Amino acid sequence: MAFRATAVLRQSFKLRPPFELALRSSCLQLVLARWGLETAALMGVKGDRMANDDDRKVRAVEAITRAMYESGLDDHATSAEKTMLEKPYRSWEYEDYAYGDHWEAFGVLQWLLGRQHKIPPYYSNFDRARLFQSTGIMPADPSTVEKFVDPFMASQTHQSLDARQLQHEIDVAEAWLWRARAQVLLGLHTDLEIAEQQKPAAGAEEETPSETVLRTKRIPHSLRKMARDMPKAVPLAATQAREKGLVGELEGNDFAIVVELKGKGAGDASSSTPAAATTVPYANLDSNHQDAIRKIAESRFLAFAWAVGKADEWNADAVSDLVSINPISSVWTA
Repeated sequence: MAFRATAVLRQSFKLRPPFELALRSSCLQLVLARWGLETAALMGVKGDRMANDDDRKVRAVEAITRAMYESGLDDHATSAEKTMLEKPYRSWEYEDYAYGDHWEAFGVLQWLLGRQHKIPPYYSNFDRARLFQSTGIMPADPSTVEKFVDPFMASQTHQSLDARQLQHEIDVAEAWLWRARAQVLLGLHTDLEIAEQQKPAAGAEEETPSETVLRTKRIPHSLRKMARDMPKAVPLAATQAREKGLVGELEGNDFAIVVELKGKGAGDASSSTPAAATTVPYANLDSNHQDAIRKIAESRFLAFAWAVGKADEWNADAVSDLVSINPISSVWTA
């Protein structure tokens, strides 16, 4: 009986109306367009054309901000998004650049709207150029925002997305986010055990280094209690995920990550030899690659959580204590 109840709950997701998804997607596209300009400036462009190039980009930044207001997207953008777009060119701060993590959420919204045919594996990114092209939005032209959103405004417009397909992709997102969070806990396993045994000094309020990592990497408090069990939990979760079709393959009792091998001629445009690939266990990736996959999983999870109303706000921190979208995480349900 308990399993049947869980099965019913897992099929009860209801997406927000298409126009809400389209408006949120449009807001993301404008901010990500600005992010591209700011990121290029941060990387630094040297040469005699620097002054002229800056003038052109200043005008582009101003046009994107005007497009937000003239298209009416300012009513749907978050306060953080509006603040970022209103800042002068080259005045972004660290947390503003972190908005680039939303590319994957943008991809999920496009998939929900039928503009992307599939969601890439969780160790791969959406094609960013293709995402931008799929909407037809020119960030500096407010009329193109309206052309994208208007078809979704009709009351008779409904998503053609199959409920089982939506459920499956939510389950996949949950599984990969669980694995990514588990890796953070595995990395802090020893430190957390020591912290558990040590009582904090009276009146101490300062974060420990481990607590800072857990907060910045958005590890839910309920999962932190499982740190001691993670070495055993990961193989069990991997087996469950494989049996349910949430991951393609396992490697070393862990989620398998496909990695391209770098070698002479491999992947070279002038070579007819395709790049060779192999699979490695998630745990064997270096910390940079593990963080990259965690950010992909977090971003896609946010999009799904918001799209089905599990998250009221579009804010990565708002879902930082959310373990799953399902009543129980997909890696642990029958």
